[in-house]
Amino acid sequence: MLDSLITHADTAGAPNVVGRYRLLRVCPDPVADEWFNVGIYFEAADGSRDYRLLENMEAFKCLYGAHGVGNLNNLLSVVADAAKAGRLNELGPHIRAGQEHYAAGESTDEILSQMFDTFVTLSRRQVEEAEPKERTEGLNTVDLRKIVLGEVKSKYRGLYNRSFHDKPISLADPVNDEKREYDLPIFRQPKLGNDTTRFASIISAFVKTDINRAYHLDRGALTLLNARDVLKQKGRSEGAFFILRPHEGAPGFDEQVMRKIDDDIDTAIFHFRHDKHFHFEVFDDPRILTEYAIDYAS
Repeated sequence: MLDSLITHADTAGAPNVVGRYRLLRVCPDPVADEWFNVGIYFEAADGSRDYRLLENMEAFKCLYGAHGVGNLNNLLSVVADAAKAGRLNELGPHIRAGQEHYAAGESTDEILSQMFDTFVTLSRRQVEEAEPKERTEGLNTVDLRKIVLGEVKSKYRGLYNRSFHDKPISLADPVNDEKREYDLPIFRQPKLGNDTTRFASIISAFVKTDINRAYHLDRGALTLLNARDVLKQKGRSEGAFFILRPHEGAPGFDEQVMRKIDDDIDTAIFHFRHDKHFHFEVFDDPRILTEYAIDYAS
């Protein structure tokens, strides 16, 4: 089967990647016998494989409660293990892999992203629920990073694995080899033929409370400064500071609050204004911030 795809890929004008995808499905309640798509599995013509899954099963909380979601998350882990190993014919009674279907595209990430968005409709609910919260309460740094990293992970799994981090990274000081943790959601090692390390912080100033807002901005700036001091001893590096501010007319953020937010942002980026190896960008839309973060980390 895959041999025929390889032959097909050798023809003129063929896409960069061809292969077969399968829907990954689970049945939370065998009595009801209802099956839900939770992911996509793709095997390319060259034998490489990748997959994309829901991050969690929170969408089922209203039906099965917190305990039920915990059990379903365990089921999702089983699906992930099977997909990673390519053992889709050894699944349990609650898990099923659909029939193979042909797929082609510019990259595996593109194929997975397209199929995931089309068939895994449960993934849309988390994004839809986040939008009202952002409009009425602001958006703190933790939730902003969940949106950014979640978007990257769902659409560009390879890039996410290489450059994005949901936990602090560890860097060793070249002088004394002492390791410290740095809260850098973007950290990309030098590429082949390019000896520049890229790192960045993502912070939300879309917060009403002055103390919380200033704390996170100052902490983000200090982390970048400390990381710069370590990395510049190891070779070339570039840093970036991506900041979200409220959009004009955001409820609860009047003109006086907006001025205070802009002052806090100016204070946080003061140390980077004249550093040619630093970039700082301020956005009022998480989606645009995400696009810039993806471009920077690529």
